[in-house]
Amino acid sequence: MSPARKAHAKRAARAADLRPHRLPPELAAPLVNDPVLRTVSRAAFALIMLLAVLLLWRGHNAPGGGFIAGLMVVSALVLHRMANGESALHIEPVRLIPWGLALAFLTGLVPYLFGGPYLKTAFGYVTTALTGEFEWATALLFDLGVFVAVVGAGLHICYALIEVNPTQRVEGDD
Repeated sequence: MSPARKAHAKRAARAADLRPHRLPPELAAPLVNDPVLRTVSRAAFALIMLLAVLLLWRGHNAPGGGFIAGLMVVSALVLHRMANGESALHIEPVRLIPWGLALAFLTGLVPYLFGGPYLKTAFGYVTTALTGEFEWATALLFDLGVFVAVVGAGLHICYALIEVNPTQRVEGDD
């Protein structure tokens, strides 16, 4: 086996030993066990997630939508990871990206297949005893696809930045 293949196999084995969303002990943040951060992060996590749901729900008729809601969820999940040392998600975030893109694309494609313009939205009104009258729209499905793609991409980028070890040296460092 060539030296390059041995090095690649060694890196792959090391990566397989680590849980996908848990930092190795040598890279753990100094605030992981901080009781104040953990306590405050629980309340902040819940509030950020509620606001994200509101922005996602109202986004097709008012400011907000899937992109902003996705960024808010990314910030809540990064805060959770900073406070607890592990991710609240139990899957690789990069796996969310194709699902979100597929949902957004298919939401736009369905009206086109029925002879309408691409991304034409259908809407109507539903009345319930709990909420009263509210509007439903297929634009929410598009926003949901954008939301899932943004959460996947944002978390993938943030987790990649979190796992950078600043003590590593590369060629050209003095």
